[in-house]
Amino acid sequence: MNIIQEKTIFDYMEIEVLGDLERLVLCLDNVADEELCRKLENERGNGRNDFPVRVMLNLTYAIKIFGHRSVESFRRELSRNSQLRKVCGLKDEDYLYLGKRKTLIPKARVFTLFFKKLEKYQEKLDKIFEQDVKYMYDNLEDFGRDCALDGKLIDSYAKKENKNTLEDGRRDIDADWTCKTYNFKDGTSKKTWHFGYETHILCDAKYGLPIWKRVEKASVSEQKIADEMIEDLDKNRKYVLDKMENFLADAGYDDGKRNALLKDKYNINPLVDIRHMWKEEKMREIENKPLSYNEDGEVFYIKDIKKGEYEKLKYLGYDKQRKCLRYGFKYDTDKRVFRIPISIDRRIFLPVARDSKKYENKYKMRTEVERLNGRLDRDYMFNDHFIRGKEKMNLMVTLSFIVMMSMAKGHIKNKQTNIRSLVKI
Repeated sequence: MNIIQEKTIFDYMEIEVLGDLERLVLCLDNVADEELCRKLENERGNGRNDFPVRVMLNLTYAIKIFGHRSVESFRRELSRNSQLRKVCGLKDEDYLYLGKRKTLIPKARVFTLFFKKLEKYQEKLDKIFEQDVKYMYDNLEDFGRDCALDGKLIDSYAKKENKNTLEDGRRDIDADWTCKTYNFKDGTSKKTWHFGYETHILCDAKYGLPIWKRVEKASVSEQKIADEMIEDLDKNRKYVLDKMENFLADAGYDDGKRNALLKDKYNINPLVDIRHMWKEEKMREIENKPLSYNEDGEVFYIKDIKKGEYEKLKYLGYDKQRKCLRYGFKYDTDKRVFRIPISIDRRIFLPVARDSKKYENKYKMRTEVERLNGRLDRDYMFNDHFIRGKEKMNLMVTLSFIVMMSMAKGHIKNKQTNIRSLVKI
């Protein structure tokens, strides 16, 4: 197994600056879809083969890479871009000279039927994605050690289901409503309503590449999905939890039971932002200790509780054997060290103290999952699409991740040829 040592060996920005054709070639050269292609070809059997399965798969990847929101806009691109047709396997000479097809470019209904067929092979597509993830674990240093979880809302193209309207393909009967609340530092908040789905994404927080995902209707709780994803990883993808050292998430995933599960069962540090749920309390005292703490995880020495005199203590590290956070005085005039068991409040007291530099630096890495969400919107057109139905939404998210990972894999392979020192395990 070759582990890439230099972090600079992979930077997704180097893929984003490539031309669309270059990225398509990079994807097609490295996508591991041979088994899927064979199964689709066997299913087709001796039926019409105007557009071979391999060509249709290539065209499907191209739609994602070229950033088209609709099949019709992609077909217009195909009609004027001979290089794209050639790369995807559409041969102009078949159309111009041999008369094998009535049209060189597949009609929209051909794409629709092919997408419907791919929906039946969702499990195979998930396996392709997982193979790419395992490649990253084998070839990128520290891949999977710091993981970030986030939910991305994707509005449905269709309007809300009308109970008096029969299912006709124009309504989205799988989607649902949810309200998203944004809390700002000045104490104000903003609520927005969404009708559609939410993609729950676990990604590597160093390289910004996806590790696993779940697509559910928007109303399903993020907390519930987080627990189910951890359970699924434990049963089917244990290597993810075995490699993970830090679990990063925003306040929407704040939960003491999950924090305890991650640390106690899997030895993973939960670095999850806090939800401010104390209504009136500003400080809570720690039993049998002259200490108090606030909801932000700061610990104070009580000088005079009647006068409200407190001295903020300095974090000194985590005691693994006793499962305690160690605190001391800022100045060396007092050498006392206080140990606070994290079991006092698993929401507030994390194995990496909330007010420590280590927590601050690690939590900043969570922004990688937001960049990944941005790529889905900007490059794969999930902010402006025509997708209806949960199965198709799941299919399109999976295809986007397969394309993304295939390009990353090709980029890594190309870079490896220039590396002089590799660690062999």
